[in-house]
Amino acid sequence: MIEQYALPVTFIAVLLLSLSWHEAAHAWVADKLGDPTARSLGRITLNPIKHMHPVLSVALPAFLYLANLPVIAGGKPVPINPTFFKKRSRDFMLVALAGPGSNLLIALLCGVGYAVSVSTGWIGGHQEVVIGQAARMGMDHVTAGPPSMFDDARTLLSNPSGIDSLLQLALVLGAALNVALAVFNMFPLPPLDGSRVVGWLLPNSLKGSWYRLDRFGIIMVFVVIFYLGGGRVVLGAVLWALTWLTVGVDQLIALLT
Repeated sequence: MIEQYALPVTFIAVLLLSLSWHEAAHAWVADKLGDPTARSLGRITLNPIKHMHPVLSVALPAFLYLANLPVIAGGKPVPINPTFFKKRSRDFMLVALAGPGSNLLIALLCGVGYAVSVSTGWIGGHQEVVIGQAARMGMDHVTAGPPSMFDDARTLLSNPSGIDSLLQLALVLGAALNVALAVFNMFPLPPLDGSRVVGWLLPNSLKGSWYRLDRFGIIMVFVVIFYLGGGRVVLGAVLWALTWLTVGVDQLIALLT
């Protein structure tokens, strides 16, 4: 069992690093496509301080947490100047996709890290817990399988303190948070990254009007997520993606052990 303070500390650390990776990916792809704006401002870095926003990264998630609402957080938006791009709409979309894509990459790396940690014995808490419980129940023999990322993900959602080690907690949190960041940011609503895909698909006559909706973006996101059922759609998509990831990791564990 992990210490009580470990969950909030690990959550904050993983969230800040994930947001930094997300924003740095935007900046790096923009630079590669010809826009040096973010690079000139030092945004191609994993330093969380460079990417933190006082409202989106601190005040908003703290308020939502205290209000017992789903936590939404974001980093400081990366400044993009599309006039540097050769194909503005397409390149703007590619810069946007870099953020969620980077989060999916981290989620996959956390999954692989979990599987490798189980195969090397760095993670093995479930066996000890199951055997210990069996002994207390007077059972002479018990067959305990390897730890399961799918089971740990369910434990994270229901009783986080039930996860056995800090390494397990960090890897499962890393996978879950990054899947959530990727899915949420692909919601096709300005100013989220998914809206850039819509902008790329729209005819030229409508692109300008669509991008101008960014000025109302935060309000629209809140209304859709909290009042129009968008939150249920996002949550369902997150749970679906996380299930596929964790089941895949458990299959990898079976091959490695």
